[in-house]
Amino acid sequence: MIKKIHLITLSLAGIFQSAYLVQELAHSGKCDSNAFSICLKSILEMNPTSIITIYGNHEKNLIIGLKILVSTLTFSTFSYSYFELIKYIFNMMIIERKLKNNRIAIYSLKNKISVISNEYRLNCNIENLTSKIARLYLEIISSLGSRILVNGVKNFLQDLRIQEKIRCLLFSGIRAIVLWKQFGGSKLQLIYFRYFIIKKAKKILYTLKV
Repeated sequence: MIKKIHLITLSLAGIFQSAYLVQELAHSGKCDSNAFSICLKSILEMNPTSIITIYGNHEKNLIIGLKILVSTLTFSTFSYSYFELIKYIFNMMIIERKLKNNRIAIYSLKNKISVISNEYRLNCNIENLTSKIARLYLEIISSLGSRILVNGVKNFLQDLRIQEKIRCLLFSGIRAIVLWKQFGGSKLQLIYFRYFIIKKAKKILYTLKV
């Protein structure tokens, strides 16, 4: 288990980064563009050679997620924002579980992501990729029956481009949960190995000099 802590920490950072960026978009209408791009592209990595290849081949791309992970697991704040973040992650876990039990949905997702990925490699158009991933989320993941209610400023939530970005981030969060579970992640583990995960996240952040 201890040997897997590094991989588990990175996959958790992916989950927390996605959820945090959802909050940022919903409440301020904007978020870190590089962090968003990293989360978005992680959905395209169907057969990665390692976990870090999913996130642009560098741990620095998960800085936001690592910081939020440490802040959350150390219980540094119990604000409304804290509980909202936990709610989003919990709801993404519910959807991941439903998706795991639906082979038809998984098969369809893999095929369509493969097509979208090939198209993106030809044109490298982030806006186009965002729209297509958002539509795919609506078409397959939303149809599983567990929609995530996102709270925020009404004007931002009604903006179609922000809606698309939020759907993409929820999608990337679910993708990261799949990764996390592949490495043995579980809710009980977050309780029993919380100290080791916090320690590893802080060590990575220190190495990155942030």
